[in-house]
Amino acid sequence: MRRKLAALVASVISVGTIMIGLPASARDLPPPYCDAYRYSILAGQGISVFCDYLPYPPYLYRVVAHCAAGSSFWYELGYWVEPGFGPSSAECQGGLLSVARVVGYHVDER
Repeated sequence: MRRKLAALVASVISVGTIMIGLPASARDLPPPYCDAYRYSILAGQGISVFCDYLPYPPYLYRVVAHCAAGSSFWYELGYWVEPGFGPSSAECQGGLLSVARVVGYHVDER
């Protein structure tokens, strides 16, 4: 019984340490004239970036979300949009037993 209780306590502590968020890095800041908004979805998170103005051509942008669920890490791409015409959104969706989250993002310009 003690072994089972010790294993349960160890698993709770390990899950608690995984859930602690990492500090924001400089890459998490949107480019000038852009705003970023994170939102929750079923079994995951999403990020939406809206840019009013890009200082140089060709004036298209998209958000690339850095997703993580457990030990998996991948990228989700948003649609290419023109500044001022709508946000570019990317969503990280997890599976049945794992919730995906946005751990970072960057904005591609084309």
